[in-house]
Amino acid sequence: TIPAVLTESAGGASADSMGYVTAGCEVDLHDDEGQLLPEDNYGDTGEIVVRGTRAITLFAGYLDDPATTEASYRGDWFVTGDRAHRRAGRFFFDGRRSDVLKVAGENVSTVEVEMVLTAHPEVFEAAVIAAADAIFDEVPVAFVVPVDSASPPTIDDLTAWCGENLAKAKIPRDVIFLDELPRTSVGKIRKFILKESLS
Repeated sequence: TIPAVLTESAGGASADSMGYVTAGCEVDLHDDEGQLLPEDNYGDTGEIVVRGTRAITLFAGYLDDPATTEASYRGDWFVTGDRAHRRAGRFFFDGRRSDVLKVAGENVSTVEVEMVLTAHPEVFEAAVIAAADAIFDEVPVAFVVPVDSASPPTIDDLTAWCGENLAKAKIPRDVIFLDELPRTSVGKIRKFILKESLS
């Protein structure tokens, strides 16, 4: 998009929020079937979509790639690939579309699981990926860097912590401890390396 379509006011910003719809912009949430989520149904996660005018408030398109350009739109709505939920008009980030697992048909945001894990006082950082499962199709697996590698939390402790803060489908089925997470030169976690380590 050309303008910042979600913004916070200078005096009322919240660190965990993407903000409210910027004046003059149209932003909403679509469910998995591409239908608008009702505004009063707060808490349901959907995909952020933006409506505007191409080359004015939205990008004109991908260079020499009209097929990808059209695939980026659902009717008049530009499909961002970002997932979020909404409370009282404020949007909260739930990860990219690629960060959502399907556990027995239920959507599980790896971002949400990672946030819960890193809120544990003995966890420095965490990354969550999908592992294939014969019963649930896929399940979350966590890679955790402890604050103190010489005295990490136990797997049972982290599982109990997640059980207190997450729905059952979102609890990691396994926890693997690492000294550090693999990263690109710009600091992005290389999750494909973590996934390869499971195979």
